[in-house]
Amino acid sequence: MMTKSFAAAVRPRPSRGLLVLLVLGLAGLFSSLLIYSGTVIGFLRFPVFRIDVAPAGFMGLFAETTLLVATLVGVALVAVSARRIRPIPFTALGACAAVAYLCCALGFGFACYFAVDVPAVYPLLGVAAGVADGGLVLVWGRVCARRLSMRLALVMVGAASALSAGIDFLYGCLPLEGMLALLFVCSALAVVIPLAVHEPQMAEGAFESESLSDAVSSAPEEGHPTLESRPALASLFDVAGMSSLGLVAFAFVMAVMRTAFNEGQGAYLGALALSGAGIVVFALLKRGPFLLPGGLQQTFLPICALVVLAGGSITATLDAGAAVSDWLTYGLYSVAAVLTLATLCAVAHAGEFSADLVFSVALCAFCGASFIGQQVGGALPDEMISVAVTVTTTLYAFALVLVSYVRRRSEAQGALSEADGALPVEDRAVWGGGPADGAASEMGVALSPEVSGASVVAEAASLAQRCAALAAAHGLTAREREILPYLAEGHNGSYIASVLFISPNTARTHIHNIYRKLDVSSREDILRLTRSR
Repeated sequence: MMTKSFAAAVRPRPSRGLLVLLVLGLAGLFSSLLIYSGTVIGFLRFPVFRIDVAPAGFMGLFAETTLLVATLVGVALVAVSARRIRPIPFTALGACAAVAYLCCALGFGFACYFAVDVPAVYPLLGVAAGVADGGLVLVWGRVCARRLSMRLALVMVGAASALSAGIDFLYGCLPLEGMLALLFVCSALAVVIPLAVHEPQMAEGAFESESLSDAVSSAPEEGHPTLESRPALASLFDVAGMSSLGLVAFAFVMAVMRTAFNEGQGAYLGALALSGAGIVVFALLKRGPFLLPGGLQQTFLPICALVVLAGGSITATLDAGAAVSDWLTYGLYSVAAVLTLATLCAVAHAGEFSADLVFSVALCAFCGASFIGQQVGGALPDEMISVAVTVTTTLYAFALVLVSYVRRRSEAQGALSEADGALPVEDRAVWGGGPADGAASEMGVALSPEVSGASVVAEAASLAQRCAALAAAHGLTAREREILPYLAEGHNGSYIASVLFISPNTARTHIHNIYRKLDVSSREDILRLTRSR
């Protein structure tokens, strides 16, 4: 690494012990959220949830109320966060969310154990669970934003997903008393661990304000651009809109497949465990930077979607049953969901947007899509469920391919518009390998033997020193200090925005501010400054 990243400068890297704690806590959250998911599927085998007072009995009444309330809570949180109103202090939010969450777990357990058959109890419990779930999601969002870069987020979310699959499997095997005990343990882990690892000296919103104030820290001279007053939601959509589509598709499809989801719980849990473990292995083995659009989202997910579509057609033609198709579908959307959650952690960690805004949008989108999926699945006859899933998967694959094409074309146009300062390929090989930790290979540049090994390390260290000296001499902000080495390697604004998980608009603004402070007009001037001995 040529320079310590902006995010790393204000958020220390978690130790292995702390990362294990976070995995346990997040797995506890995934395994105790009282929404219609793997958490509560195991409880459907008990008589109280078989009483036909609603389309799916008491559980349907409870689950739909929870999803609807959580969606409304998400909308309210988005409105508050987008207006950049001072957030609730972490201690107060965490304490209230923890008490509410544990009370809901106890209430749910009480209703199960004593087979409460009063219909009014379940909507009230659903309202409380929706509010508690929303509060705890914000708590975990703040913790993840404080701690997790993209690589760590992939490891943590993937490992927690695999572990939660095992816990949900136990729900289906244990007697009622064991299930309730496990639910309470998971709930306790979900509320205690984020409160225990939180660092109170870092006020919520400090990351966002530091990042954004960097872009407008000094009054620009006439004729120089400033950070555009663009709505936060629009900028957030630019950064994470495509990634979030995976979480929305996951929620909708799982809700539409409600009957198959209940009956094929083993297939879903197996696919989730394999997906989570596979993503952990990928994150640990990958070399080079994790880009925002990423190879997994631009290439792997579209291919998986096409495989799911082809697999469904083949199994139907060969009369092989729905098992293979369900496995493929669960695998696709499990990967998409894990990638989305990890990306959202990385976006919040980057500091351009508050964690509250990022995760309240995710909460609203997930619960809203799940609620709509419940209604669609309940209205369709059983034979049409597979058709609805196929249509959704087709649209998802089409959206992935289309957005990937549009993004690549936009990046190509941006590269052409900045070509006046582009670094020649042969020089980029010499000066590459900096903050991108393998940027030359990401750009398709092969290092020759003459510039490999120790010489590349020496050149990278020398370039880092020159960038640091320039930054100190010209008063660059923390984010600008992070961006300068990328410019010194010849990267354009689109690449910088992608590798730093910030919006292109913000990246361009920081770049223009760097030009102004260094009194240059192009990347070629930056290259001359950073190459000078």
